[in-house]
Amino acid sequence: MNAEMSAGGATPGLPQMEFWGGAMLRAFTGDASLQWSSQTLYCGTQPQALPAPHHLEVPAAVLDQRGLLDSVGLRLQLSDESWHRKHLPADPVERMVFELLEQLRAESLVPDAWPGARENMRQRFLHWSQAFMDSGLTESSLGVLLFTVAVTAWSRLTGHEIPGHMADQAEHTRLSMASELGSHWVMLRRTREQQSLFCESALAVSRWVGQAVRAAQQEVPRGAAARKRRHNFALPLHFESQSMDDMPVARTGDSRAWASSAQSYRVFTREFDREAKATELVRLAQLAQFRAEMDEELARAGLLQVGRLARYLQSRLATSVRDGWNWAQEEGYLDASRLSLLVSDPQQTAIFKHEACRPVTETAVTLLLDCSGSMKAYAKPLSLLLDVLGRSLEMVGVTVEILGFSTQSWNGGRARRQWQRAGQPDLPGRLNERLHIVFKDGARRWQQSRHGIAALRKPDIFREGVDGEAVEWACQRISERSAKRRILMVISDGCPMDTATHQANDEHYLDQHLRQVLAAHERSGDVKICALGVGLDLGVFYRHRLAIELEQGIDEVLLQSVAELLCRP
Repeated sequence: MNAEMSAGGATPGLPQMEFWGGAMLRAFTGDASLQWSSQTLYCGTQPQALPAPHHLEVPAAVLDQRGLLDSVGLRLQLSDESWHRKHLPADPVERMVFELLEQLRAESLVPDAWPGARENMRQRFLHWSQAFMDSGLTESSLGVLLFTVAVTAWSRLTGHEIPGHMADQAEHTRLSMASELGSHWVMLRRTREQQSLFCESALAVSRWVGQAVRAAQQEVPRGAAARKRRHNFALPLHFESQSMDDMPVARTGDSRAWASSAQSYRVFTREFDREAKATELVRLAQLAQFRAEMDEELARAGLLQVGRLARYLQSRLATSVRDGWNWAQEEGYLDASRLSLLVSDPQQTAIFKHEACRPVTETAVTLLLDCSGSMKAYAKPLSLLLDVLGRSLEMVGVTVEILGFSTQSWNGGRARRQWQRAGQPDLPGRLNERLHIVFKDGARRWQQSRHGIAALRKPDIFREGVDGEAVEWACQRISERSAKRRILMVISDGCPMDTATHQANDEHYLDQHLRQVLAAHERSGDVKICALGVGLDLGVFYRHRLAIELEQGIDEVLLQSVAELLCRP
């Protein structure tokens, strides 16, 4: 983490913080595998829990996001996680308090040379505390107890003063527990630089709070605090559980079938595989109807004018090349052919020249769409997204190709029946009729391909998906383009899914192949691969990704976020 980033300098927006946050954490910890995406910390492609309660609320402002990142960075750097886990209490309430205290210990050790980070974390905690009060949880004895413990621990460890209205809320409870916890608060502050000693007092406080909560719960109906909750505020308690399983991230695992086949991808038969143009899959009259609907929706949403997006893309993707000279300039290189003008007229100053440059975008982009059944619900907004993004890219000279992948049948089709006739041999590998779709060929202009994009609205092209082979296919096609920079953007809502393949192998077989394909291209660096996760963070597969929501349709903010991901170096 860079202290200057927290203390001052240009303030990025929330979308840019996705990129800055990862770089910040990697620089601070020296761990090159750390990524930050959709409020989730990843080590490589594995999501990591942020268990402190004041890390659970999604930041609504940039400074809140920066405070969260400062806090996470300090925890990674200053906390011995193995020691912490070894002493983690089993009781959920005690565990929550213990996690809070360890996080606050790390925050209290922020260097004096980082006043910006200190202030960011203070604001972050106060915003969380205010959300706690606004939620209504402090209207119960149980809620006010937990609130008082949190703000008292924060003030004692960090040295910050509790704001007046929060102090008033906690005053009575704080006084009532002073005799029990007073000495522990002193020891927490005194031992905060030694985690092993700090742990003893932290466990004592956690046990006391756990006993107090259990006593309060005997008097308060189970879930009463949750019924009072407002504004979606939550605490990670056993009656209001939040876990890594609730996070909107894709999940995967190891495949026994993959290991049994020496990590070699198998396909039972390619006999029925097909590559088709999208226009071959839909009747012409239906295509025209779909295209007319798209144009009407684009006009209604105000997305027909793509100039602003195109200018952004050009500024990030274009490079300058020499294009002759500009003559008769006031400065630049001396033009020997105009020296005679200076002799005849000493006031003449336009005797210079400089090189003329023009922007050139030597970039090829492929947009690869997952056409599995679950994506059918997003067909309309996705068709608009692809249309606007593709037009904007082509306006600035980018070669654009739009591809999709699906299957020709559900549950294996002819490939599965052939496997059954062969006696159902073990571990057959991929077991379906693959369908690769070309919505727009990179060699065709946008005007010639408008109706191909509209084919995305035909529901029955959405079946199942074999992602690894599709990524290989898209990379092979884009590698044939004469471009200095090649970018593949995959758009999907989850893991590879093919029922027949999963049943005959196991559920993670296709996942393993996708990870192998992505790792190979990352090592070679021939194509930059990024991903849009529709309603889901795809960090388990893709290092560069963005989770998006399409329920509210397409707007300029969403388009700008997608463009930033596409252009990110």
